[in-house]
Amino acid sequence: MQALAVVMVTVGVVIATLASVNDTRTPEGMASESLFGIALLSMGVVLAAMLGLYQEQTYNLYGKHWQEGLFYNHVLALPMFIFFYRDICKQARALSMSQPILINDTPIVGALLGSTRISIPYLWISLLVNVLSQWACASGVHRMTSISTSLTLNVVLNVRKLVSLVISVLLFKNPITASMMGGCLLVFAGTFAYSKFRPLPATSSIEQKKRN
Repeated sequence: MQALAVVMVTVGVVIATLASVNDTRTPEGMASESLFGIALLSMGVVLAAMLGLYQEQTYNLYGKHWQEGLFYNHVLALPMFIFFYRDICKQARALSMSQPILINDTPIVGALLGSTRISIPYLWISLLVNVLSQWACASGVHRMTSISTSLTLNVVLNVRKLVSLVISVLLFKNPITASMMGGCLLVFAGTFAYSKFRPLPATSSIEQKKRN
């Protein structure tokens, strides 16, 4: 039953994602680009699942130190950004040219700064909020990896991706089709079934020795 629930979640996410792309009003070129992006995201999901299995094995072998995994997962990726330093500098200049916002207008910051007037470009504030939200999300994912199985983590992440898709559809006022609704129902039904029909945890060798 648990395997069937996982299949329902996977099929539901695929149907909902394809339904958001296969719109009759979408130009053919944009649809092909969207399908290419979906293929890249699917590859990323598979690689992330493999990484989750590897993390689960290392946690069982060396202990569940999720903070260490979070640190190395991000620090070791930083040197890769050297190849994109020109694009990063270009985007930083674009962020600095955005409309400035006077942060003294906020109650807490205004009380701390007093008469000092400080303005920050709007897009830099948006980037800061995005970084903080991503930090909270990544911390939650790594923490969940240490207290649950990799399969449970992937089910939760798939539900999160579906919720993000639904929010983007509603935010940008895209049409909600019957296929998308059916995919959402499959995902939520599969998640509910997965949570209700979880197998009993296996007894570890240490607990068996204590009983004997």
